[in-house]
This record gives sequence, C-alpha cells and structure tokens, in this order.
Amino acid sequence: MNMDFDIPDISENAGKAAGGGKHRKPRRAGKIRLGDSLRSISREYTATRERMDEDKHIEFYSLSEGQEHFPFYGMEVSIIGVCIRNKKTAAIYMELPLDKREDLIKKLSASEGEGEETQAMTIFSDTVTSIFVTKPEKGEKVVTIALMDSEEAKVLSDNEAIEEKQAEEAKGLGHKIFKTYFNPVGRISRRSYIPKMLGAGIPAAILFSFTCFKPELFEGDLNLYIFTFLVVGTLCFISLISLAMRRLSDIGLSHLYYWVFFLLLFAINQLGGQFLGSQLMATRVVAVIFMAAVVLLAFFPGENKKNKYGPVPKE
Repeated sequence: MNMDFDIPDISENAGKAAGGGKHRKPRRAGKIRLGDSLRSISREYTATRERMDEDKHIEFYSLSEGQEHFPFYGMEVSIIGVCIRNKKTAAIYMELPLDKREDLIKKLSASEGEGEETQAMTIFSDTVTSIFVTKPEKGEKVVTIALMDSEEAKVLSDNEAIEEKQAEEAKGLGHKIFKTYFNPVGRISRRSYIPKMLGAGIPAAILFSFTCFKPELFEGDLNLYIFTFLVVGTLCFISLISLAMRRLSDIGLSHLYYWVFFLLLFAINQLGGQFLGSQLMATRVVAVIFMAAVVLLAFFPGENKKNKYGPVPKE
C-alpha cells in the first residue's frame, strides 16, 4: 500500500480549470467524493488509521469491508485508502494492476490532455483536481492512483524531502556506496538486504576458505595474499556488520542483541582455544557462526509499520 509517496509541487504546473461546457475531472471515486468527512466514509467502509502527520494535520486511512472495485476512466480499480486533512477528504487512493497502467494513461491523456512526466509518476493536474499515477518500482505488480484536490495537493507535497533525495543522488556513486554498506542507521528490507549481504558475504567467504584450505598462501612477509585479505576482508566484514544492524532495525530488535551476540563471539574466541585445540580453530568457528547469523537474518520478516528505527523501507 503506497499512500505516502512524495507529491511534487504542482503550483506552477496546474493549468486553469476547465470552464463552461468543457470537461472537468471527476471529484468522486466509487462512493467517496473529495471533501467527504470521515464519518461519511465510515458509512460505506471500515476505516483504519495507518499514519498521522500532526504538523500538516493529515491522517492516512486504509479502507476495507465496502465497495472494493469500481470503474475509474473506464478501468476497474480497487480502493486502498484516503487522506484526511482538517476532517475532510483531501485524496482518494486506488490501485491498478501494473499491466493496465499504459491503458489508463492513454484514457487519461485522451480525456485530460497530455500528462506531465516525473521520475516517480505521471501527473494530470489543473487548479481544481489532480490525478497522480505512480510509476512502478522494481518488483511492484500494482500502481497507485491518487485523486486529489489540487489545493490540498500543494499542502501535501513534501518538497523538502524531494530536494533532499535529489541532493543525495547528486553526491555520486561513492556516497551511495557509503550510505548503502557502511552507514548502519535506519532499516533495510529483506529484498534489499539479500543481494547486498551476498555482495559482501561471498568475497568474505572465499577469502576465509583460502585461509582454511590454502594456509600456505599466507606465509612470509610482504605477502600479497595477506594484504588482500586484510583490506578486502575488513571492508566486507564492516559491510556485513552495517547490514546486520540495519536488518535488526527492520525486524524491530534492539541493538543490544547485536552487542550481546558479539560478546558471545568474543568469549568463544578467547576460551575456545582450550576446548578446540588451538586459538586458530576457535577464530575459524567464530567466523562461521558470524556468517551463519548474517545469513539467518535474511529469513526474518520486517515490521510492516514504522518503528523506533524509522519508517518501513521501500522495496
């Protein structure tokens, strides 16, 4: 469910509202009309509050147990929720299967004129009513349609977040790599975690296997293999730690679990030499346990709502 995507500023892009006998955009989707109160909506649906922004006085509600499917510009869509601002419906959110998006855009273009394309959505806007159709991200099977009052859309637009995102993208590949692998702040979904974990874990596992099965490669001073192991292995290890902390954040577990886990690994490494025959064997066992824990984190579902570590990450 995508009801809180970044809405661009339409202040300069919205043309004059159609007047006289010209066509005007609909203000209704199914049994809900822009401007309806939550009490009016509750007569038709069960409304569940999903999120609230006290600064902008807005609330997002998901809808169920009512008319789920209805026609919108000749396409059958399903209702997913509404945005309430100052006790009135500011936006109505619908979903459409991904393979129907192109047909909807053609119908909207034929009726409303050519839409404006942005990186994340297609916009059909005038001074009265605006329609936003999101562009699918990787792995998505549906697109979200938002029918909004244009004045409310200007209030809902999160231009500060958009500018911040554009500034992040302008910092280049090096900054993106640092944010992805070395900054443990925030949450990361399973879908994002698995490829990143494998990207750091596979090289680490290969280097580790060489130390077990080809230890003679690491003998002598100024050894290229030792240098490679120290540099690449350390980078991979730090990346895995960062990813593991973000994964714990997504699951909702305290980072204290992370520190307790490393305390146990330290104890195994220090005391293991007495029981496993050598300190080297104890270190190898610790490495295997750590890698197994990193892989195991990929099997836990994350929390589907905002927790103390941040909002639900985008897939």
